[in-house]
Amino acid sequence: MTANAMIETALLLGAFVLLAGMYGLFYTLAMLYRGPYLKPASLACYAAHFGVMIVIVSATPLGPWWKALIVASCLAYFAVPPVTWRYLVRLHREEGMAHGRKRVKHIARTVAGIRGGS
Repeated sequence: MTANAMIETALLLGAFVLLAGMYGLFYTLAMLYRGPYLKPASLACYAAHFGVMIVIVSATPLGPWWKALIVASCLAYFAVPPVTWRYLVRLHREEGMAHGRKRVKHIARTVAGIRGGS
């Protein structure tokens, strides 16, 4: 691998990680605040993440096992924020019931601890 190829690959991998984090962040904000532009922003970040994965697989000198790992992690990461969010909502709902609290109407806001005046 040449020095230029190494720098290009490192930058692409950095973008890959950054976009994955942005997808998770925007997904969480979309679930928490229900903003009309937050869910599409999360999907746009994931689409860009997927695009960077395509570039990494097709244009970098990484070995086949590394490329397979990149593809697998890209596909698996699509499920991480929704699965984590559902788990946290269920966990806090059960925790509230165990402590004798009444059910909360907006569980998403309660998870973050911002009840919004109620």
